[in-house]
Amino acid sequence: MNQTLLKIIASREDISDYLFHFTKGSNAFDTLLKIAKDSQLKDIKNNGVICFTEAPITLLKGMFDIFNNYQEPMYAPYGIAIKKEHLFLLGARPVIYGTIEEKNVFPESLRWRFEEYIPNIKDFTWLREWRLKSNLLDLTKENCFIITKTKEEYESVAFSDDCIDDIDFDGCVDDGQFVGTATGYFERGFKGISIEDIVEFNKLSKSEVDKMIDKQDFNDTVGRNLGGFIW
Repeated sequence: MNQTLLKIIASREDISDYLFHFTKGSNAFDTLLKIAKDSQLKDIKNNGVICFTEAPITLLKGMFDIFNNYQEPMYAPYGIAIKKEHLFLLGARPVIYGTIEEKNVFPESLRWRFEEYIPNIKDFTWLREWRLKSNLLDLTKENCFIITKTKEEYESVAFSDDCIDDIDFDGCVDDGQFVGTATGYFERGFKGISIEDIVEFNKLSKSEVDKMIDKQDFNDTVGRNLGGFIW
């Protein structure tokens, strides 16, 4: 391993170890819930690729603040982070930006990586986009983590109803019926972090984000009131 390269990467907040896939539109959170439930990223528009950004999560709050002013934002603070090295081994590559004339120079086998660039008119270089030539990417709790806008949203995704571990009942018998409440305990389905966390902890660095995620345990559980009932 090139030690100089490692030191440079560690010293640069603008270089990420992860690639991020963010959801979009007014239903962005619901889309993330579905991705987590299915444990899959899908090319729902049949473009033949799944897209990611290399821009570090610690530097993206300003972008989300801008998109928050739109009813159907291009990107929302809900997404999946996957190690860049893992995606590279699967075939993901950086986008090649250039003019349409330059696109014709590339063989057909490489054109899926091409994105037109016209200065001040059509410029998506700020995305630092990567693409994976695939219609489907399976996710596991070991190869990714989730991003949400708030800590409460993170818990609802990471400790979803699909991950229920146990239920405690608290109540009494009244006229032959059991009346009370139930508390469900949910195991962590995904590690992750919220934009709220990054801001609250004084704009976490990428190494601090890594430490915060690494210390999360898949054996962690949270209790959630399931409401009252009569049985």
